Amino acid sequence: MAYFIVKYIGQEGNTLKKSVDGSTRDEAISKSGVPKSIILSVTLDHLGGLRSALLETRLPKNEQILALVTLASKMQAGKTVGKAIIEAIDYKKVQVTKEQLESCEIPSDYLKLLKFDETAILLTEAGDRSGKLAESFKKAADIIRSREKTRKEFAKPLRLALINIIAGISAGIGFPIFGGGMLESFEREQNLKITKTSFTHILEALNYFYTNQWFIAVAIIAVIFIFRKPIWTVIRSWPFFQLFDNRLRVQRGLDFIQSYQLLTSSGYTNPMVFKFMMERSSGRQRLMYEVGLNELSSQSRELGDIFQNPEWPKIISQNLQGFEQLAPDGRDQVLTNLNEALTEMFVQYSDKIARIASIASVAVIISSIMIFALGFYVPLMSMNTR
Repeated sequence: MAYFIVKYIGQEGNTLKKSVDGSTRDEAISKSGVPKSIILSVTLDHLGGLRSALLETRLPKNEQILALVTLASKMQAGKTVGKAIIEAIDYKKVQVTKEQLESCEIPSDYLKLLKFDETAILLTEAGDRSGKLAESFKKAADIIRSREKTRKEFAKPLRLALINIIAGISAGIGFPIFGGGMLESFEREQNLKITKTSFTHILEALNYFYTNQWFIAVAIIAVIFIFRKPIWTVIRSWPFFQLFDNRLRVQRGLDFIQSYQLLTSSGYTNPMVFKFMMERSSGRQRLMYEVGLNELSSQSRELGDIFQNPEWPKIISQNLQGFEQLAPDGRDQVLTNLNEALTEMFVQYSDKIARIASIASVAVIISSIMIFALGFYVPLMSMNTR
């Protein structure tokens, strides 16, 4: 993922710019929400990733939902899109100016500029074409609300696992630093004779590493981050990491099925769906959609055959065989069933990951307590009894 600086002409003829993420310049232009007719240049932004992480602001999902409902009401009252958005959304909160809003040409440009959820942008484009913009705003609000509710359910097991992981790391670092530091203080400052156990040596070694060799751990983390893609390619098939890989496949498939059902109900054809998904994806996922689009366009393959790639869950290919021969109601039922099945698979993988992570964290906590007790308190007790 790269970042690009998009320079364009403002409403008053002045030059404005914004940083946008994307795999290619065309993708950056698409995500910027700026009409191509007023763009002056698109150049690489080498500090864009850091700037985005520190400074980029988005409307929270609950505020987006409220804004979409308000927009639907204002559109039904006869107001124009531009006026409704200016009245309904606190655009200054996401560092957007009124001039930028006034430069937008179509309804979806406004939502792209305001960094709305992709679902809202998609339905806005479909509603603009069909002349049912108000209904599209309302539908987008309902879908985002439903997805947020589902996302919170997904997050419950992982949230508990994260708490356990933090507790485990804290115990694994905190006990050795405290115990090892106290023992060093007793020996050097108070000149006490301490009978050390093997666990005392472990405690002192960990304390020394954490306080004097910590930069090694930082360097290892930095190397892993820099080479995360090739490293992930190697370890993704390992037993524990395979759960993450399978979960990623299921999440990818779930995102596609949900978007596909939404897009086709708005009149999109299969090639149009793949093109839409490709333009809004990046990295490996973008390449997968690009390959799928080429196969649909040049080889006239059926939809089910596209998903025989091992990067997709097998259940999608199995259920989409003969999909084109079904009636519209039958297709919708197949997609609904797939959505439910993939959701359940996603929850199961999340539960497994959370359970293993929690067990590992508890093991670290117990081990840290044992090392602390046998390496710190036992020597102290023996010292006091001499």
